[in-house]
Formats: sequence, structure tokens, C-alpha cells
Amino acid sequence: MSEQRVPILVYHHVYPDDMLATCESLSGIIGQSEFQRQMEYIAQEGWQVISMTAVLDWLTRKRVVPDRAVAMNFDNGWLDTRTVTMPIMQEFGMKATCYVITDGLEAASAGRSQSVRTQTEGVVERPFMDWDHARELLDANWEIGAHTATHCKMTDKHAAGGDQAVLWEIETSNAIIEKRLGLAVDHFAYPSGSRSIRIDELLAPYYRSLRLWHCEFPIQWSFTDHATSRLAIDCQNVDARVSFEDFKRIFTDAQELQ
Repeated sequence: MSEQRVPILVYHHVYPDDMLATCESLSGIIGQSEFQRQMEYIAQEGWQVISMTAVLDWLTRKRVVPDRAVAMNFDNGWLDTRTVTMPIMQEFGMKATCYVITDGLEAASAGRSQSVRTQTEGVVERPFMDWDHARELLDANWEIGAHTATHCKMTDKHAAGGDQAVLWEIETSNAIIEKRLGLAVDHFAYPSGSRSIRIDELLAPYYRSLRLWHCEFPIQWSFTDHATSRLAIDCQNVDARVSFEDFKRIFTDAQELQ
């Protein structure tokens, strides 16, 4: 019998179905009804949603988690995470970790829009949450993670400006989150999955975990288990390109050899 595997599902946008129909690409987005269907499946199959802190405590063998444990991540800090996603998850008693781009939340809090470059949608200007929304997530027992100040590709940032440029991104992001939320951030997600061993070394003293991100097609799921480094937490990207059968396969694959 192999070690337990914990799926970590990563979403970006959850849109109302009528809005989804107007999108040119399905990358990085999923419709509200399909997302609800997925959450119903998780609940009906007896999976329990745990926090990233619980994942790290389990990974470092400080705690045991349920045999059917899954973590939920929402990247960037889009407004729909608060307005569409959180109410659905509350129906099922679920919580998640939201990895925020601090420039986006700062802009939204000041009444400004903010464009960012994303791997999933290209350069977009979508509504971000503001810091009041982020506090509402915390009040609902969500966690807030770091996702840089500007959503840069970290390898590009390091190539252009060296160690100090990378440290500026994370120290700026961490300082703003602490100022706005009174929170010391434990968890970080690499924008666009762009990382290197040197950047891992730079970030390791700042965070308990560094989460990867990748999105290959055809889909090949990979999982976090006790052999996983805290600097390379694995995950499964979920968007409208993932069929419901493939979504269910995340969970059957996770348990296949347990």
C-alpha cells in the first residue's frame, strides 16, 4: 500500500453560466453550475476539504488528515472568488485558500482597475476583490496566501533583476497583506508555475509552503504525498476544459494504490 495522496484543486475564475458563454477561451475559467456539480461530488463521495496549513502539518507528519482529504485553492484574488465561489462552498461547509495578487487588491480597494498577465487568459483586466472582501474570506475560515505583488513570472523577474528583484516581489506582497489584514502569510503559490531552485531557496525562509502550478493537456494528474517537498506542493488545475469524468478521475487516481 502506498502513502496517502492529497489532491489540491486549483481554480481561477468561477463565472455565472451566462457569462461563461461569452468567453472566447475556456482556459482558467469554469461555470457556476459545473463548479457546484463538482462540489456536490466531493461532498457525496465523502471527501473532506482541509486547509493548506493542515496539508503542511500532514506533510511534515505533525498531524493525521482524513483518508479522503482534499484542499481547495483559488488563485489571484478575483472578485468572483468572493461573490460566486464562497457562497457555493459555504453551502457544503467547505473552505479554501485564496492566493492574492496584492497589486490587484490594492487597486480594487482604491476604486481602480488593474490589468495583469496570466498564463490562462493572457493580459486581462478583471475585477479583483478588495481588502474588505479578503477579510470576509478570513471570517469564513478561509486562508490567504501570497501570489506576489504583480503576478510576474518569477524566473523572468530573477533573470532581469537577480535575487533582489525576487525579494522585492515577496517582501512587498507580504508587507501589504500584513498591513491590510494583520496577517503573516504562511503559503505561497508560484504565478504561472514559473520557478527555479534558486528562487525556491530565496523564498523558503519566508513561507511554510511553495505551491507549483502546471496545466498540461492531455491531463496527467500528479499528487502531493509524504515524499513531496514543502517547496514543491503539487496540484491539479481545474477549468472548463476538464470534463466531469476527468474531474472524478482526480479522486480515483488519488486513491488508486492506497
